[in-house]
Amino acid sequence: MNSRWSRRALGAPLVAALLAAGLPATAADAAAGAPDVAERVCRTSRVPVSFTSVPYVPGAAEPAVTTLENQQIFVRFCQPKDKPSRTVQVLVHGITYDHRYWNLPDPDGSERYSWEAAAVKAGYATLAIDRLGAGESSHPPSFQVDINSNAAAVRALISALRAGKVQAPVKNVPVEKVVLVGHSYGSITSWFAASNNPEVDAVVLTGATHNIREFHTPLIVSAPLYPSFLDPAYAQKAYDPGYLTDRPGTRYDTYYAPDTNVDDRMVAADEATKGTVTFSELNNYPLFFRAPLDIRVPVFLLIGTNDGLFCSLEPGDLGAPCDTAANLVASEAPKLGPNVPSVDAYLVPGAGHALNAVRSSQESFGAAQRWIHTTVSGGKHRH
Repeated sequence: MNSRWSRRALGAPLVAALLAAGLPATAADAAAGAPDVAERVCRTSRVPVSFTSVPYVPGAAEPAVTTLENQQIFVRFCQPKDKPSRTVQVLVHGITYDHRYWNLPDPDGSERYSWEAAAVKAGYATLAIDRLGAGESSHPPSFQVDINSNAAAVRALISALRAGKVQAPVKNVPVEKVVLVGHSYGSITSWFAASNNPEVDAVVLTGATHNIREFHTPLIVSAPLYPSFLDPAYAQKAYDPGYLTDRPGTRYDTYYAPDTNVDDRMVAADEATKGTVTFSELNNYPLFFRAPLDIRVPVFLLIGTNDGLFCSLEPGDLGAPCDTAANLVASEAPKLGPNVPSVDAYLVPGAGHALNAVRSSQESFGAAQRWIHTTVSGGKHRH
Protein backbone atom coordinates (compact mmCIF):
# COMPACT_ATOMS: atom_id res chain seq x y z
CA MET A 1 0.00 0.00 0.00
CA ASN A 2 1.14 3.53 -0.73
CA SER A 3 2.91 4.91 2.35
CA ARG A 4 0.78 8.05 2.16
CA TRP A 5 -2.38 6.03 2.92
CA SER A 6 -3.07 3.63 5.76
CA ARG A 7 -6.12 2.13 7.42
CA ARG A 8 -6.83 0.29 10.62
CA ALA A 9 -10.33 -1.11 10.30
CA LEU A 10 -12.59 -4.10 10.03
CA GLY A 11 -13.18 -4.48 6.31
CA ALA A 12 -11.59 -3.82 2.92
CA PRO A 13 -8.55 -1.54 2.57
CA LEU A 14 -9.34 2.05 1.72
CA VAL A 15 -7.41 2.07 -1.57
CA ALA A 16 -9.53 -0.83 -2.84
CA ALA A 17 -12.65 1.08 -1.87
CA LEU A 18 -11.42 4.15 -3.70
CA LEU A 19 -10.78 2.19 -6.85
CA ALA A 20 -14.15 0.49 -6.60
CA ALA A 21 -15.77 3.89 -6.33
CA GLY A 22 -14.07 4.95 -9.54
CA LEU A 23 -12.31 7.86 -7.85
CA PRO A 24 -8.82 9.07 -8.71
CA ALA A 25 -5.97 7.18 -7.00
CA THR A 26 -4.09 10.40 -6.28
CA ALA A 27 -5.10 13.93 -5.47
CA ALA A 28 -3.06 15.15 -8.42
CA ASP A 29 -5.38 13.19 -10.72
CA ALA A 30 -8.35 14.91 -9.10
CA ALA A 31 -6.97 18.41 -9.41
CA ALA A 32 -4.94 19.04 -12.53
CA GLY A 33 -4.01 22.65 -12.02
CA ALA A 34 -6.00 25.14 -9.96
CA PRO A 35 -9.64 24.25 -9.33
CA ASP A 36 -12.52 26.04 -10.97
CA VAL A 37 -14.72 28.29 -8.86
CA ALA A 38 -17.17 26.01 -7.07
CA GLU A 39 -20.81 26.92 -7.66
CA ARG A 40 -22.19 27.50 -4.18
CA VAL A 41 -24.49 29.70 -2.17
CA CYS A 42 -23.46 30.83 1.32
CA ARG A 43 -24.99 32.62 4.28
CA THR A 44 -23.40 33.95 7.45
CA SER A 45 -25.25 34.15 10.74
CA ARG A 46 -24.80 33.92 14.49
CA VAL A 47 -26.24 30.89 16.21
CA PRO A 48 -27.22 31.29 19.89
CA VAL A 49 -26.02 28.42 22.08
CA SER A 50 -26.13 27.75 25.80
CA PHE A 51 -24.19 24.95 27.39
CA THR A 52 -22.62 23.51 30.50
CA SER A 53 -18.90 23.06 30.13
CA VAL A 54 -18.10 19.39 30.83
CA PRO A 55 -14.61 18.79 32.27
CA TYR A 56 -13.24 16.84 29.33
CA VAL A 57 -9.80 17.99 30.45
CA PRO A 58 -9.67 18.59 34.21
CA GLY A 59 -7.69 21.62 35.22
CA ALA A 60 -7.66 23.16 31.73
CA ALA A 61 -8.70 26.51 33.21
CA GLU A 62 -9.01 28.11 36.62
CA PRO A 63 -11.60 28.78 37.84
CA ALA A 64 -13.57 26.01 36.14
CA VAL A 65 -16.29 27.05 33.71
CA THR A 66 -19.78 25.84 34.60
CA THR A 67 -22.53 27.23 32.35
CA LEU A 68 -22.50 29.83 29.59
CA GLU A 69 -25.84 31.20 28.40
CA ASN A 70 -26.75 32.80 25.06
CA GLN A 71 -23.33 32.68 23.47
CA GLN A 72 -23.27 33.62 19.77
CA ILE A 73 -21.32 31.34 17.42
CA PHE A 74 -20.60 32.91 14.03
CA VAL A 75 -21.03 30.51 11.11
CA ARG A 76 -20.67 30.51 7.34
CA PHE A 77 -23.06 27.91 5.86
CA CYS A 78 -22.48 26.96 2.22
CA GLN A 79 -24.39 24.56 -0.03
CA PRO A 80 -23.87 23.37 -3.62
CA LYS A 81 -25.80 25.79 -5.80
CA ASP A 82 -27.97 23.30 -7.67
CA LYS A 83 -28.87 20.81 -4.95
CA PRO A 84 -28.48 21.18 -1.18
CA SER A 85 -26.59 18.38 0.54
CA ARG A 86 -27.87 16.52 3.58
CA THR A 87 -24.28 15.87 4.67
CA VAL A 88 -22.63 18.86 6.36
CA GLN A 89 -18.94 19.25 7.11
CA VAL A 90 -18.60 21.32 10.30
CA LEU A 91 -15.22 23.08 10.04
CA VAL A 92 -13.39 24.01 13.26
CA HIS A 93 -10.26 26.21 12.98
CA GLY A 94 -7.12 26.32 15.12
CA ILE A 95 -5.72 28.99 17.43
CA THR A 96 -5.16 32.51 16.07
CA TYR A 97 -7.37 31.70 13.05
CA ASP A 98 -11.11 31.94 12.39
CA HIS A 99 -13.65 30.55 9.89
CA ARG A 100 -11.71 32.12 7.00
CA TYR A 101 -9.01 29.44 7.33
CA TRP A 102 -11.35 27.14 5.37
CA ASN A 103 -11.81 29.56 2.45
CA LEU A 104 -8.48 31.29 1.94
CA PRO A 105 -8.29 33.59 -1.10
CA ASP A 106 -5.70 32.76 -3.75
CA PRO A 107 -3.75 35.87 -4.86
CA ASP A 108 -3.97 34.47 -8.41
CA GLY A 109 -7.77 34.29 -8.32
CA SER A 110 -8.42 30.54 -8.14
CA GLU A 111 -9.84 28.58 -5.21
CA ARG A 112 -6.68 26.56 -4.73
CA TYR A 113 -6.67 27.22 -0.98
CA SER A 114 -10.38 26.75 -0.24
CA TRP A 115 -11.47 23.60 1.61
CA GLU A 116 -14.98 25.02 1.37
CA ALA A 117 -14.81 25.09 -2.43
CA ALA A 118 -13.37 21.56 -2.62
CA ALA A 119 -16.11 20.20 -0.37
CA VAL A 120 -18.93 21.92 -2.26
CA LYS A 121 -17.47 20.78 -5.56
CA ALA A 122 -17.57 17.23 -4.16
CA GLY A 123 -21.26 17.72 -3.36
CA TYR A 124 -21.17 18.52 0.35
CA ALA A 125 -22.36 21.41 2.49
CA THR A 126 -19.93 23.18 4.82
CA LEU A 127 -20.47 25.03 8.07
CA ALA A 128 -17.30 26.96 8.94
CA ILE A 129 -17.42 28.39 12.44
CA ASP A 130 -15.63 30.91 14.59
CA ARG A 131 -14.88 29.05 17.81
CA LEU A 132 -15.97 30.52 21.12
CA GLY A 133 -13.75 33.53 21.83
CA ALA A 134 -12.57 33.79 18.21
CA GLY A 135 -13.44 35.91 15.19
CA GLU A 136 -17.00 37.22 15.29
CA SER A 137 -18.28 34.79 17.91
CA SER A 138 -18.91 35.77 21.53
CA HIS A 139 -15.87 36.77 23.58
CA PRO A 140 -16.64 35.92 27.21
CA PRO A 141 -13.97 36.60 29.84
CA SER A 142 -10.85 34.83 28.66
CA PHE A 143 -10.70 32.45 31.63
CA GLN A 144 -14.00 30.98 30.41
CA VAL A 145 -12.59 30.12 26.97
CA ASP A 146 -10.72 26.82 27.28
CA ILE A 147 -10.77 23.37 25.70
CA ASN A 148 -13.80 22.40 27.79
CA SER A 149 -15.99 25.32 26.74
CA ASN A 150 -14.77 25.05 23.16
CA ALA A 151 -15.86 21.40 22.93
CA ALA A 152 -19.16 22.06 24.67
CA ALA A 153 -19.91 24.95 22.30
CA VAL A 154 -19.21 22.78 19.24
CA ARG A 155 -21.47 20.02 20.59
CA ALA A 156 -24.24 22.57 21.17
CA LEU A 157 -23.80 23.99 17.68
CA ILE A 158 -24.06 20.54 16.09
CA SER A 159 -27.29 19.95 18.03
CA ALA A 160 -28.64 23.26 16.72
CA LEU A 161 -27.65 22.32 13.16
CA ARG A 162 -29.42 18.96 13.38
CA ALA A 163 -32.49 20.67 14.85
CA GLY A 164 -32.71 23.02 11.86
CA LYS A 165 -31.80 26.10 13.90
CA VAL A 166 -28.94 27.23 11.67
CA GLN A 167 -30.04 29.45 8.79
CA ALA A 168 -29.45 27.69 5.49
CA PRO A 169 -28.26 29.63 2.44
CA VAL A 170 -31.54 29.11 0.54
CA LYS A 171 -33.81 26.60 2.26
CA ASN A 172 -33.42 24.20 5.12
CA VAL A 173 -33.06 20.52 4.29
CA PRO A 174 -32.84 17.80 6.93
CA VAL A 175 -29.26 17.19 8.06
CA GLU A 176 -28.68 13.45 7.84
CA LYS A 177 -24.94 13.27 8.46
CA VAL A 178 -22.42 15.51 10.19
CA VAL A 179 -18.70 15.24 9.48
CA LEU A 180 -16.71 17.10 12.13
CA VAL A 181 -13.54 18.53 10.58
CA GLY A 182 -10.87 20.15 12.73
CA HIS A 183 -7.49 21.74 12.25
CA SER A 184 -4.81 21.87 14.96
CA TYR A 185 -6.51 23.11 18.16
CA GLY A 186 -9.76 22.68 16.26
CA SER A 187 -8.88 18.99 15.87
CA ILE A 188 -8.18 18.73 19.59
CA THR A 189 -11.54 20.42 20.23
CA SER A 190 -13.10 17.88 17.86
CA TRP A 191 -11.64 14.95 19.85
CA PHE A 192 -13.81 15.92 22.80
CA ALA A 193 -16.79 17.23 20.85
CA ALA A 194 -17.04 13.90 18.99
CA SER A 195 -16.37 11.66 21.98
CA ASN A 196 -19.46 9.51 22.63
CA ASN A 197 -21.53 11.95 20.57
CA PRO A 198 -24.32 10.26 18.55
CA GLU A 199 -24.85 13.44 16.51
CA VAL A 200 -21.46 13.09 14.77
CA ASP A 201 -21.07 10.57 11.92
CA ALA A 202 -17.36 10.91 11.13
CA VAL A 203 -14.33 12.94 12.18
CA VAL A 204 -11.54 14.42 10.06
CA LEU A 205 -8.52 15.54 12.10
CA THR A 206 -5.98 17.72 10.32
CA GLY A 207 -2.72 19.07 11.72
CA ALA A 208 -2.92 17.39 15.14
CA THR A 209 -1.98 14.12 16.84
CA HIS A 210 -1.68 12.89 20.42
CA ASN A 211 2.10 13.10 20.10
CA ILE A 212 3.46 16.63 20.12
CA ARG A 213 7.01 17.94 20.01
CA GLU A 214 6.89 18.64 23.73
CA PHE A 215 10.10 20.65 23.89
CA HIS A 216 9.91 22.54 20.61
CA THR A 217 6.18 23.27 20.21
CA PRO A 218 5.42 25.14 23.47
CA LEU A 219 8.30 27.49 22.72
CA ILE A 220 7.50 28.08 19.05
CA VAL A 221 3.79 28.63 19.77
CA SER A 222 3.93 30.63 22.98
CA ALA A 223 7.03 32.79 22.50
CA PRO A 224 5.48 35.06 19.83
CA LEU A 225 2.27 35.65 21.82
CA TYR A 226 1.46 38.90 23.58
CA PRO A 227 -1.78 40.51 24.83
CA SER A 228 -3.96 41.30 21.84
CA PHE A 229 -4.66 44.87 23.02
CA LEU A 230 -0.99 45.65 22.30
CA ASP A 231 -1.43 44.75 18.62
CA PRO A 232 -2.74 47.42 16.21
CA ALA A 233 -5.25 44.93 14.82
CA TYR A 234 -6.94 44.53 18.21
CA ALA A 235 -6.26 47.81 20.01
CA GLN A 236 -9.92 48.86 19.64
CA LYS A 237 -11.45 45.53 20.65
CA ALA A 238 -11.05 45.92 24.41
CA TYR A 239 -10.45 42.21 24.97
CA ASP A 240 -9.13 41.39 28.41
CA PRO A 241 -5.38 40.66 28.82
CA GLY A 242 -5.98 36.90 28.63
CA TYR A 243 -6.72 37.22 24.90
CA LEU A 244 -3.42 36.88 23.04
CA THR A 245 -2.21 37.17 19.45
CA ASP A 246 1.04 36.68 17.54
CA ARG A 247 3.65 39.41 17.31
CA PRO A 248 4.11 40.72 13.77
CA GLY A 249 6.35 38.70 11.49
CA THR A 250 6.19 35.39 13.36
CA ARG A 251 3.51 33.47 11.46
CA TYR A 252 5.78 31.60 9.04
CA ASP A 253 8.03 30.20 11.77
CA THR A 254 5.07 29.04 13.86
CA TYR A 255 2.64 27.62 11.31
CA TYR A 256 4.57 26.89 8.10
CA ALA A 257 8.24 26.06 8.74
CA PRO A 258 10.03 24.01 7.55
CA ASP A 259 7.69 23.80 4.51
CA THR A 260 9.19 25.95 1.75
CA ASN A 261 6.47 25.32 -0.83
CA VAL A 262 4.62 28.42 0.32
CA ASP A 263 3.57 31.55 -1.54
CA ASP A 264 4.92 34.53 0.42
CA ARG A 265 1.73 36.39 -0.41
CA MET A 266 -0.25 33.77 1.51
CA VAL A 267 1.94 34.25 4.58
CA ALA A 268 1.41 38.02 4.31
CA ALA A 269 -2.37 37.49 4.07
CA ASP A 270 -2.18 35.18 7.09
CA GLU A 271 -0.45 37.94 9.04
CA ALA A 272 -3.08 40.48 8.00
CA THR A 273 -5.97 38.28 9.18
CA LYS A 274 -4.44 36.71 12.31
CA GLY A 275 -6.76 35.96 15.19
CA THR A 276 -6.52 35.41 18.92
CA VAL A 277 -6.06 32.64 21.48
CA THR A 278 -6.73 32.78 25.21
CA PHE A 279 -4.24 31.91 27.91
CA SER A 280 -6.79 29.39 29.22
CA GLU A 281 -6.89 27.58 25.88
CA LEU A 282 -3.19 26.87 26.24
CA ASN A 283 -3.15 26.34 30.01
CA ASN A 284 -2.18 22.81 31.10
CA TYR A 285 -1.91 21.76 27.47
CA PRO A 286 -0.23 18.38 28.27
CA LEU A 287 -3.54 17.22 29.74
CA PHE A 288 -5.17 17.49 26.30
CA PHE A 289 -3.10 14.58 25.06
CA ARG A 290 -3.71 12.33 28.06
CA ALA A 291 -7.46 12.74 28.56
CA PRO A 292 -9.40 9.58 27.61
CA LEU A 293 -11.58 9.61 24.50
CA ASP A 294 -14.49 7.49 23.31
CA ILE A 295 -14.92 8.30 19.63
CA ARG A 296 -17.38 5.84 18.08
CA VAL A 297 -17.30 6.85 14.41
CA PRO A 298 -14.72 6.56 11.60
CA VAL A 299 -11.71 8.88 11.89
CA PHE A 300 -9.43 10.29 9.19
CA LEU A 301 -6.00 11.70 10.04
CA LEU A 302 -4.48 14.24 7.64
CA ILE A 303 -1.10 15.80 8.33
CA GLY A 304 1.95 17.14 6.53
CA THR A 305 5.21 15.27 6.92
CA ASN A 306 6.88 18.61 7.73
CA ASP A 307 4.37 19.64 10.39
CA GLY A 308 6.76 21.47 12.70
CA LEU A 309 4.44 21.29 15.72
CA PHE A 310 3.41 17.64 15.80
CA CYS A 311 5.77 15.55 13.66
CA SER A 312 9.14 14.35 14.93
CA LEU A 313 11.84 16.03 12.88
CA GLU A 314 14.77 15.26 15.17
CA PRO A 315 15.74 12.30 17.40
CA GLY A 316 14.15 12.37 20.85
CA ASP A 317 11.59 15.01 19.87
CA LEU A 318 8.54 13.09 21.20
CA GLY A 319 6.44 14.05 18.17
CA ALA A 320 4.26 11.85 15.99
CA PRO A 321 5.72 9.25 13.60
CA CYS A 322 4.94 10.98 10.31
CA ASP A 323 7.30 8.82 8.27
CA THR A 324 4.52 6.52 7.04
CA ALA A 325 0.76 6.59 7.32
CA ALA A 326 0.77 3.08 8.80
CA ASN A 327 3.01 4.22 11.65
CA LEU A 328 0.80 7.24 12.28
CA VAL A 329 -2.33 5.08 12.45
CA ALA A 330 -0.63 2.59 14.76
CA SER A 331 0.37 5.43 17.08
CA GLU A 332 -2.89 7.37 17.05
CA ALA A 333 -5.67 4.78 16.84
CA PRO A 334 -5.35 3.43 20.42
CA LYS A 335 -5.72 6.96 21.80
CA LEU A 336 -9.08 7.64 20.13
CA GLY A 337 -10.96 5.20 22.34
CA PRO A 338 -11.89 1.51 22.39
CA ASN A 339 -14.96 1.89 20.17
CA VAL A 340 -13.57 3.69 17.12
CA PRO A 341 -14.57 1.51 14.12
CA SER A 342 -11.83 2.61 11.72
CA VAL A 343 -8.88 4.96 11.51
CA ASP A 344 -7.42 6.06 8.18
CA ALA A 345 -4.48 8.37 7.57
CA TYR A 346 -2.99 10.33 4.71
CA LEU A 347 0.39 12.06 4.78
CA VAL A 348 1.03 15.10 2.59
CA PRO A 349 4.75 14.98 1.65
CA GLY A 350 6.66 18.13 2.57
CA ALA A 351 3.64 20.05 3.86
CA GLY A 352 3.90 22.09 7.04
CA HIS A 353 1.29 22.75 9.69
CA ALA A 354 -0.99 25.20 7.84
CA LEU A 355 -2.18 22.61 5.30
CA ASN A 356 -4.84 24.80 3.70
CA ALA A 357 -2.47 27.68 2.96
CA VAL A 358 0.38 25.90 1.15
CA ARG A 359 0.76 24.91 -2.49
CA SER A 360 0.01 21.25 -1.74
CA SER A 361 -3.46 22.19 -0.44
CA GLN A 362 -5.26 20.47 -3.31
CA GLU A 363 -3.67 17.16 -2.37
CA SER A 364 -4.97 17.56 1.18
CA PHE A 365 -8.46 18.52 0.04
CA GLY A 366 -8.63 15.69 -2.47
CA ALA A 367 -7.61 13.05 0.08
CA ALA A 368 -10.18 14.24 2.62
CA GLN A 369 -13.09 14.50 0.18
CA ARG A 370 -12.37 11.04 -1.24
CA TRP A 371 -12.31 9.58 2.26
CA ILE A 372 -15.65 11.21 3.09
CA HIS A 373 -17.09 9.93 -0.20
CA THR A 374 -16.13 6.32 0.49
CA THR A 375 -16.44 6.19 4.28
CA VAL A 376 -19.39 8.45 5.03
CA SER A 377 -21.34 8.36 1.77
CA GLY A 378 -20.49 4.72 0.97
CA GLY A 379 -19.27 5.69 -2.48
CA LYS A 380 -22.79 6.78 -3.37
CA HIS A 381 -24.17 10.10 -4.56
CA ARG A 382 -23.71 12.57 -1.73
CA HIS A 383 -27.12 14.24 -1.85
